[in-house]
Amino acid sequence: MKKAKQILAIIGIVLLVLLYGLTIFAAIFDNTATMKYLAASIAATVLIPVTLWLLMRMIELSERNKNKDEKTNK
Repeated sequence: MKKAKQILAIIGIVLLVLLYGLTIFAAIFDNTATMKYLAASIAATVLIPVTLWLLMRMIELSERNKNKDEKTNK
């Protein structure tokens, strides 16, 4: 479970850094879609961590249920 959480956290960090990099790159080179990239970055700043938290919570709950089932089957 700890390994899955670490992998999800790393994926979240990479996604956010890439989004911010894309936004900065678009702003520096005055791309016409700069405002769309900025809006996507702002939305992703909230959505990615919330989504990853939900996934981690689901993993935790499934592990808890799995351990509960193993104890009752013994």
